Amino acid sequence: MPEIPFTRVVSVSSEDPRHPAQNLLQPDDGGHWRSEKAGEKQISVVLELPGDRPIHSLHIGNDGSAFVEVLVGTAAGGDFQVLLPTAAFMTPSESRGGTGTAPGGGEGGLRRVRIFGPDTLVKGGVGRSWDRLRIVCTQPYCQTRPYGLSFIRIFSSPEDNDPP
Repeated sequence: MPEIPFTRVVSVSSEDPRHPAQNLLQPDDGGHWRSEKAGEKQISVVLELPGDRPIHSLHIGNDGSAFVEVLVGTAAGGDFQVLLPTAAFMTPSESRGGTGTAPGGGEGGLRRVRIFGPDTLVKGGVGRSWDRLRIVCTQPYCQTRPYGLSFIRIFSSPEDNDPP
């Protein structure tokens, strides 16, 4: 499946100057996007895609968000449509404790990675062409740490001539 790169950050509701949303444009560089301060209940970012592209799957790396929702839209306007309904990345206890399910009680929840294929994405959004992606991260359980994403990667449909 070919990866669809992001071209720019269109807008962001909150960002830590040390961990700006711009980091999401280079997922291999290890930069994160985090809220500006602890205690923000919800943050969002809109990313631009290079032209109208159909989306087949998403890979999302968490950085302390309890929930993540992904919406799609176009530069031409109109409302964003849900592509990935709100997905849980951390339980309330993981959120409050800053821990997760990693062996030895490490940061499994904080750094959890989830992959969403066409079977988990909203059917109306899969296969249609989009040039905007809006990511909404929520953390209602912990007021002591900034949160966001480690990365997000999106992929188009496998080509018919691609090897399996």
